[in-house]
Amino acid sequence: MTFTVLARHPQSGLLGAATASRSLAVGNAVPAVRAGVGAVASQAWTNRALRGLLLDATDAGADAQTAIDRIADWDSGAPLRQALLLPARGAGAAHTGTETTPWTGHLVLEDAIVAGNLLAGPGVLEAMRDALAPLSTLDAHAPDAAARFAGVLVGVLAAGEVAGGDVRGRQSAAVLVAGATEADGTVDLRVDDHADPLDDLARLVDLRAADLRGSVTAR
Repeated sequence: MTFTVLARHPQSGLLGAATASRSLAVGNAVPAVRAGVGAVASQAWTNRALRGLLLDATDAGADAQTAIDRIADWDSGAPLRQALLLPARGAGAAHTGTETTPWTGHLVLEDAIVAGNLLAGPGVLEAMRDALAPLSTLDAHAPDAAARFAGVLVGVLAAGEVAGGDVRGRQSAAVLVAGATEADGTVDLRVDDHADPLDDLARLVDLRAADLRGSVTAR
């Protein structure tokens, strides 16, 4: 009952995840990002534990497809799950269970994954894919690069919403961005219950960008 984007910026090492849903506090349940390791999401009939299991497997050296293939071993409810894994390096992978609620699906791209369930149709993911284009011109050296990256991801969600999004409506959204190391700028923002969560999330991203620029000025 959610649509999500995972993306990375190879030149800077930035990793991000953004998600929106007609469910309360989607940011608490669906996305996770681990600096230098990968970005992950667990949704549909969500099993939150899959996030840590997938990231731990990646950190231990498994490629994304191998880690995703282990979901059936970890979780007897695998047909109800949708899970996405984009490592810091290498190909991403995704699982959309046969019992997730239609329309449901995913697209694995070179540096991103878009996925969702209970969507208006495949056009939602296609619109999200096309909205990733601004990442190619991201200034990785800007002090607020992490927030700019987050802004693109929120824009990807907005494009998905315009294309129909979650057929039930909207309620919450979240965005996470981590740099190549824990010392790099980060973004961790959530809107748990709002009439227009993506608009409010974009406002919070702007505030975080100002914080990052100010922290550089203060030095």
